[in-house]
Amino acid sequence: MQEYSIRFEEALALAEYETKQRRILLDYLNAHPDHGFSVEELYDGLLTEHAAGEVPGKSTIYRLIARLVSEGLVKRFAAGSGRMFAYQIVACDAYDAHLHLKCTECGYLYHMDHAVSEQIMREVFSRSEFFAGRERDRAVWCL
Repeated sequence: MQEYSIRFEEALALAEYETKQRRILLDYLNAHPDHGFSVEELYDGLLTEHAAGEVPGKSTIYRLIARLVSEGLVKRFAAGSGRMFAYQIVACDAYDAHLHLKCTECGYLYHMDHAVSEQIMREVFSRSEFFAGRERDRAVWCL
């Protein structure tokens, strides 16, 4: 019996630790809503704001970020040459309802006004063979 309770307490402590790591990661992403980060950049950024012992390791960040993407809290997009991915918090309720402009140098993401986005999309669709699927973030835009 004693051995079981120790394992259970260790599991609870581990779950709490994982929750703290998730909170640290989400807080960092929320503090930088207009920027996409690679896992390496997330790790380095977290180290600048937290003690090394509090920062989740890179493998934990990979696991947490995958979970946050599947939960819809974070968006994943190709960065650079397309071999790497960047991750960004979904900072607005209508993330998929408007266009975004992304700086290829620094990763800054500009959320375009919904009305302007609709006007641009109508114009592009009327002059091209492009169309919007059910999920806008899956549409391909050539500029």
